[in-house]
Amino acid sequence: MQDVLLLAAVAAVFVFGWFLMDKLDRFLELNRHMQEGQLSSAGNILRLGFCDPTAADSIADVLAYYAEMYPDISVRIYCGTEAELLKSLSAGRSDVIFLPQNTEIPANMEYNSRIVSLNRTPVRMKYGGLPLEPIADGHIIQKVLWIGEAASAFAGCL
Repeated sequence: MQDVLLLAAVAAVFVFGWFLMDKLDRFLELNRHMQEGQLSSAGNILRLGFCDPTAADSIADVLAYYAEMYPDISVRIYCGTEAELLKSLSAGRSDVIFLPQNTEIPANMEYNSRIVSLNRTPVRMKYGGLPLEPIADGHIIQKVLWIGEAASAFAGCL
């Protein structure tokens, strides 16, 4: 009798676990489709790409000002290699990319560019609460690129 109760309890836990995992799988799949839809449409999203993730923290003040000017626009920040960022810019998946100053840009790519100097700022880890201090003081010189009239009309205001 005790074995039957144990078997029934294990079966019930198994069925309940399968039900929960099925619900989680459906939720994650729906969420993935929604994110792909948002990424493919340039509607109210400004998509920024960085080679150096610490440089993204350097423009926090600019993004705060931008958020006040355009409260209905969301900003997405991506990181990748120079080649990946150039490919995403030319394919229209990024609106503005920040590359190291010495990056070679393909001659066939029509783009607007500007050289900017970003301050090195400490980055605080989300879970550990520890600051990541930059070793080198000074500025990060970056080449900012965007294609013609940017895919997002708001990219030019940044």
